[in-house]
Amino acid sequence: MSEVLGHDAVIQRFQQQMETGTLHHAWLLHGQEGIGKRATAQAMARAYLCKENRVAGVSRPACGECHDCRMTAAGSHPDFMLLEREWNEKTKRLNRDVKIEQVRNLLGFLSLSGSESVRRVALIGEAGHMNVQTANALLKMLEEPAAGSLLLLVCEDVLSLPATVRSRCLLQYLSPLPDDAMQTILTDMQVPPQAMPLALCLAAGQPGKVAALADMEVADALLAWQTMLAHIEVFDIGQVQQWINRHVAKIPHALIVDVVSDLIEQRLLDQRGASMTHIDALLDAACDLAAWPTEVRRRTLRPAPTLLAHMLSLRIALRELKQAA
Repeated sequence: MSEVLGHDAVIQRFQQQMETGTLHHAWLLHGQEGIGKRATAQAMARAYLCKENRVAGVSRPACGECHDCRMTAAGSHPDFMLLEREWNEKTKRLNRDVKIEQVRNLLGFLSLSGSESVRRVALIGEAGHMNVQTANALLKMLEEPAAGSLLLLVCEDVLSLPATVRSRCLLQYLSPLPDDAMQTILTDMQVPPQAMPLALCLAAGQPGKVAALADMEVADALLAWQTMLAHIEVFDIGQVQQWINRHVAKIPHALIVDVVSDLIEQRLLDQRGASMTHIDALLDAACDLAAWPTEVRRRTLRPAPTLLAHMLSLRIALRELKQAA
C-alpha cells in the first residue's frame, strides 16, 4: 500500500486493524473526485489478499510477488470482484445506475468460500450510482457479514447513500492531496514539465482531474488557451473561435472551464471596488459557463458554438466591469 500517496491515515488504520484482527468488514471511502479513492481501495484489497498477510498479527503492503498478488495485478484473482456500472449497447454509454442484479451477484460472491483462502474482497467503485433499492440490497451482508469477507465502497458524495448503509460502514474521508504528493503523482503520470504549474493549479489536490494533461497535445492546447485568455477582457474572438473548433472535441470540457474560471477569479480580486451590479453580471456569466459541460451532456448541445457564446458573454461582462471600475 506504500504506492498510494497522501492518504496515510486511512492506510495506517487499515493496517492496524488487520494486525489486531479487528478489521471492519465494510469500508466506505469518500471525498472529491480524482483524489485516489479507488487506488486506495485497490491497494487495501491487494494487501488483504496477499499471501504474506495471512499470518496472524502481520499487516504490510502487498508484496507484489506472491501468486495472489500476481493474480490481483492481472485482474484475475478469483477472490476479488470489482463492481461498476455496465455498458449499455443500445445507448452506447454506461448505465445511469448500478443495477440491483449486480449487487445480488456480489452478495452471492461474498457468501462463498474463497478459492485461495477464506478471504474475499468486493470493491464497488461507483457506490454513488446505486439507487436506494440497490444500496439497501447490501443491508443483509452489512448486518451479517460472511467470515473473511471485505466490502470496499467508493463514492464522492457520502450523502448519496442511505443512512442505513452509511451507519453500517466504517466511513473514511479522503482529503485533497498535499502539494508534495501532487508533484510526485503528476510526475509519475508523465505530465510534461511545462504544464506542471497549470496542472497543479487546476488539480487543486485532485490528480485524477488533470490526468488528460499527460497527453502532450492536450497539455499544449490548454497552455495555449491560458495564454490566449491572459487579457480576457479583450481576447481575440477569431483566435478563440479557431481554438475552440480545433480542440473542443478532445480537451476535457471541465478543464477548459477551469482555466477560464481561474482567470475570472483573479479579475474579481482586482475589482473589489466595482459595483455589485457589474459583479453580479460577471458571476452570472461565469455560472453559465460552469454549467456548460453538464448542459452539453444532458441536452446534447453542440459544444463549440455554445462555448463560444459563453465566452462572448464573459467578455462583455468583464469589459463592462472594467469600464465601471
